[in-house]
Amino acid sequence: MKRILLCVWVLFFCVTGQAGQEIPVAPYLPAQAPAQGPNAPITVQFPQEKMTTGRGAERIYLFGKLFLKNPTLQINGQAVPVQPNGTFITYLPVEQGEFAFLLTAQSEGQTYQALRHVRVPGVPLKNFEGKARFDEQEIYPSRPLWVLPGDVINLSARGTPGAQVWARVQGLKGGKHIDLKEDARTPGLYRGKFLVRENEKPRSAKITYTLTHKPSRSKAKITAGERLKILDGQEPLRPARVTDPGVKLRQIPVHQGSLYPFYRAFGEVLVDGRDNGLYRLRLGHGESAWLEEKKLAFFSPRVYEENRLSDVHVFADGEQTQVRFSAHKQVPVSVHEFNNRLEVTFYYTPVFEENFNFDASGPILERMEWTAPQDGVIKFILYLKEDAALWGHAYRYEKQDFVLELRHRPVLAPQPGRPLAGARILIDAGHSPKRTPPYDGLVSPSGYLEYEANLALAEALKPKLEAAGATVLLSRHGQNQMSLPARYQMALREKAHIFVSLHHNALPDTVNPLAVPRGYSVYYTYPHSFKLAESVYRAFNARIPLPDNGLLANDVLFIPRMPELPSILVENAYMILPEQEDLVISEQGRELFAETLYQGILDFYGVRPEKKVPAKRRKPQGKKRK
Repeated sequence: MKRILLCVWVLFFCVTGQAGQEIPVAPYLPAQAPAQGPNAPITVQFPQEKMTTGRGAERIYLFGKLFLKNPTLQINGQAVPVQPNGTFITYLPVEQGEFAFLLTAQSEGQTYQALRHVRVPGVPLKNFEGKARFDEQEIYPSRPLWVLPGDVINLSARGTPGAQVWARVQGLKGGKHIDLKEDARTPGLYRGKFLVRENEKPRSAKITYTLTHKPSRSKAKITAGERLKILDGQEPLRPARVTDPGVKLRQIPVHQGSLYPFYRAFGEVLVDGRDNGLYRLRLGHGESAWLEEKKLAFFSPRVYEENRLSDVHVFADGEQTQVRFSAHKQVPVSVHEFNNRLEVTFYYTPVFEENFNFDASGPILERMEWTAPQDGVIKFILYLKEDAALWGHAYRYEKQDFVLELRHRPVLAPQPGRPLAGARILIDAGHSPKRTPPYDGLVSPSGYLEYEANLALAEALKPKLEAAGATVLLSRHGQNQMSLPARYQMALREKAHIFVSLHHNALPDTVNPLAVPRGYSVYYTYPHSFKLAESVYRAFNARIPLPDNGLLANDVLFIPRMPELPSILVENAYMILPEQEDLVISEQGRELFAETLYQGILDFYGVRPEKKVPAKRRKPQGKKRK
């Protein structure tokens, strides 16, 4: 028996070793390896070779193109449909650790193979089989954790599936035995909650996890890499200074997404928690937010000086209405725009001396009220006039004074045949040139880069708007690079009236692109951008033959968060899907998208498209009777 197993092992080693030498890594388009030439039989555009996937990935998508005649394709033994032009996309399982996709294509009696490798963070589940074991990389907390009495801690650990797991928080009441339950969607991931009691004293405690695997009669134990620190419930606050003025805050301790709408941090703040590399800021009673550790600097303990507002001045000119709040120091603020008002909230501000200088003759503001919803918080409510058209807003600190600018609607000068004369429109071709992976933006199955598609569409839209009289600004020309902040600054510098950012969509690597219909979507953030977003969205509804993925309010994407002017981001299509890629890269498809965007912008400005009058048909003339 041992001899048979040895022979099998040797045969397996030889085959895999030979395969590793003979099977090439699938090249990319447009960046194929020169030795393989432009017509490699199998290409893979995504994922990139040796790419690291999202942590805990169970499946990822993969797409590319075959340069073969009437091919069939299997990837890791699973059949994958191939489009007539050779492109394909699929969604396949992966395992944690180093993982390989083996692509096998057949054409005209020949077999072709290629490999694509990825890395899935974490220990492969198969390594846990038959014994109790923890994944040391996924034990919480792995970063410093500070909490207050009364806080709830979300405990988690990863280990052998199908086991019993419990945690112990050393020295804390109720922390001797905390049962964790296995996540039904992620085998081997165990979660639980622990409430720190209100009367818990300041201390440090280690967190230990125990796993019992009954089938193997084995047990594992591990201690989290970071200890839990209980802060003093009576004096928990530590003063810190914001090192990135105006930075956005987050609702939960994560480094991507979950931005707190309309909140920005300035000046000095008070910290009462820490988790996952972020600090928790106490804004008010029951109101807190999270900010990355690197964006705060603690200073020596001293008496924390709270803010006070002495007076408010309002005055207007032709382009804007300015509201100036005279303050003692810079503090975090929330500026929340609604359809009929703006609410400006100052934190760490217990006093307003109620001095107003209000000019109601401007076109925007009707009146202003203020309230103190809780200790240390002052809120101003700025009501807009009934027919006011707020074009945008901006705010900043000038030394210690907070300045809010309310932008008026720009005045156009329409002419016959030029209804957009006087309009200044910035068309932003999203992303910048980068022809080697990882790309700036997505790549399509046949190797078309998103920045190319975005720029081609912007250049097709520009002459249409110019023919209607608009001044059109392009953020990108040819191969120029431009960061997101640079695009923002260009819009302000060139005094653009509206900002339209053009993109084509993709998905996070772990999301199934084939699960639901996918197509176009339009994103905006502020109410003053809604009409522009809605007009473009309606045009897509009427003209684009793709699934409707919605008109979406969003506070994560950078461009729609520009508050000074109507700004939207348009995802024209899912270019990673082969059939939508065909539409995007064709001249007819590009013209369709450009005309749709043009009609949407016309509608936003209140310009109705001219109806084409059909030419009168001649009546057929019969033979004249004699």
